[in-house]
Amino acid sequence: MPLPIKHLLEPDARIKADRRANYLYRHSSDKVDTNLLILLHGAGDSHIKYHALAKKMTLPQTASMSLSANAMDNSFVTLPFGLGCTWFAEMDYETGITLQPNDPRRISSLRHATSKLNTLIERLIEEGDWVPERIFLFGFSSGACLAMETCFNRTIERKRPLGGAVCVAGGIRCFNTFSEEPKDSTRKQKELTPLLIIGGSDDEVFPPSAVKTAEEIYNSQVSCEAEKGKYIHTYIEDGKGHAMIGGPNEMKTLMKFFAEKMVRRMMAMEGWSEVATGHSMGK
Repeated sequence: MPLPIKHLLEPDARIKADRRANYLYRHSSDKVDTNLLILLHGAGDSHIKYHALAKKMTLPQTASMSLSANAMDNSFVTLPFGLGCTWFAEMDYETGITLQPNDPRRISSLRHATSKLNTLIERLIEEGDWVPERIFLFGFSSGACLAMETCFNRTIERKRPLGGAVCVAGGIRCFNTFSEEPKDSTRKQKELTPLLIIGGSDDEVFPPSAVKTAEEIYNSQVSCEAEKGKYIHTYIEDGKGHAMIGGPNEMKTLMKFFAEKMVRRMMAMEGWSEVATGHSMGK
């Protein structure tokens, strides 16, 4: 990973362990890092298990970066009572009262988190070997909300869409996180990041109705009615509560999404091209 990105993620790191406490990076198992998957944990959780998940998925030609909400100079939110960190404020930590989706404190905190994640993405594009279409997000709960809000923000700001995002048990909660543009039927169709939401029928934190709302908000940026459904897909697991993916149907849905969206380089053909032009022989 380029040194400027390491400094962005952990500017005060002195040893490798300092960096590992804030993020874990893994090259693709086939040693070809064509795609990059950024994983975002839930509130108070650890990035370590998401690093293990990425390793278990063994996505071809895909490097992974499991990010902690401790990263980027502790610029996200620290939970009270030693409960860890999260990406943005979801409750008043003095009273313990949950903030409503449109509460200005929640929105301001989420905007800050989205800005920080987009800063990282842009640096990866500038300093790394990835283009936006080869960068993917995966988030659970609050991490899923941050992932979807970031994709939505890139659409609003007319930044190039990412390759895709998977949101498990979380997503956009309300329309007014970012200012919307005036509705104009003549405006050019925007390109959105392809997105998959995986929810649970018994999830009381992010129920199926919330999945539907998130889908509607995301589709609000699609100007052509015929295009609705092109950029976002949802899957509801029957009998599942607020939990990470676990069943075979969820995993099959996840892997199908990645298989359709991720890029795979034809290394054999590239090698033949190099031989044919003499590049592989140092000419």
